[in-house]
Amino acid sequence: MFDKIILMIQYITTLTQKGQATIPAPIRKKLGLKSGEKIMFEEKNNQILIKKVIGLSQLQGSLKSKIKFDDQKADKAIGEMIAREYGQTG
Repeated sequence: MFDKIILMIQYITTLTQKGQATIPAPIRKKLGLKSGEKIMFEEKNNQILIKKVIGLSQLQGSLKSKIKFDDQKADKAIGEMIAREYGQTG
């Protein structure tokens, strides 16, 4: 009759005057979030998803390469790509 049972756990938190809310500890732990890390809010089907942002430096070493990773060159290349994409210069 039922192929799958979905267990949903809900947490309630309070929004501050600055628009801030605390992410409950079990969710922070599940996402592996630590203080100072970035998160992304994505709106999808009238719901908000919270995702951990993974930067290039966090991906360092995930692919084998003889080329040394350079943060400054990567940041410059990303900035140039964004400028081209959105028609901005400078």
